[in-house]
Amino acid sequence: MKGLTRKILLPLLGGFVILFSGASFADDVDDVMAVINSYAELEGDLQAQSRLIRDDRVMIAGSARQTDQSKNMEVQMAQREANAAASGGPAKWIVRIESPEIRIYGNTAVASFMRLTNIIPPNAAPINPGPLWYTLVLVKEGRNWGIAHTHVSPVVPPTN
Repeated sequence: MKGLTRKILLPLLGGFVILFSGASFADDVDDVMAVINSYAELEGDLQAQSRLIRDDRVMIAGSARQTDQSKNMEVQMAQREANAAASGGPAKWIVRIESPEIRIYGNTAVASFMRLTNIIPPNAAPINPGPLWYTLVLVKEGRNWGIAHTHVSPVVPPTN
């Protein structure tokens, strides 16, 4: 009976492990994509967006590397308030995510995508900063994914 049990149960258990680990992976990809979409949708509300970002996040954009997330948020909020005062109110932000690639490594995810942004101030010309490449590293704690690292680079067209 032991031999028969091993021949029947072990393959079944192996199948369950594969089935559920695959489902877990798919759920994680969906959850990471939901964070990325929320991150984009909340660009006009930095306070709400900051809930997706870990306190220890490192941000690299342009030639700057910022490791103090609270100071980074303070600067962003001050700039947004100054821009709103200068243009007669807060701008409308429209952000789109194109061609996302997500890789899961246990409780860490690496996401890469192109981000397209349009900023429409109430009393000024619309701003289109051009497409940007984003790489986000997210860390899962419990059931929640948080952004631990952001790297932004301009999309440079190929030269011939």
